[in-house]
Amino acid sequence: MATKNNIVDIDLSVTKKKQFRIDGDDTRIIELNTSDMSILSRLYDCYPKLDALGARAVDISADNPEETVSVLKEIDKEMRDLLNFVFDSDIADVCAPDGSMFDMFNGDFRFEHILDTLLKLYENNIDKEYKLMSKKIKKHTDKYTGK
Repeated sequence: MATKNNIVDIDLSVTKKKQFRIDGDDTRIIELNTSDMSILSRLYDCYPKLDALGARAVDISADNPEETVSVLKEIDKEMRDLLNFVFDSDIADVCAPDGSMFDMFNGDFRFEHILDTLLKLYENNIDKEYKLMSKKIKKHTDKYTGK
């Protein structure tokens, strides 16, 4: 720990968000805290909304093209805002610089593909951290359990 002017510096850099490059493009970098356990509650709250918005976008009638375009833009914006909220980071525009969140690929909405891909990062990291934590706990409890 370094001090300067009676201020003690501490290092919490391990808790910083990690950077991820999208599709190998150096201009498309997102920052995520892949240890954020609260993502599950945000996802639980937001996924039904995202799903309903996607279904609404698909069902929009083309009776009034001007209104349709406006509504679709609103739906896309709301979906982007929800994704940013879920990941507690500005990811939507970086992950989807064109098109909309309700575009479909291989039977999934774009937002679903983004969610699946990014959530795997969390799953992998949490699994790795859990194994490290279990190893530490085992080291401390072995002396009491005799194993």
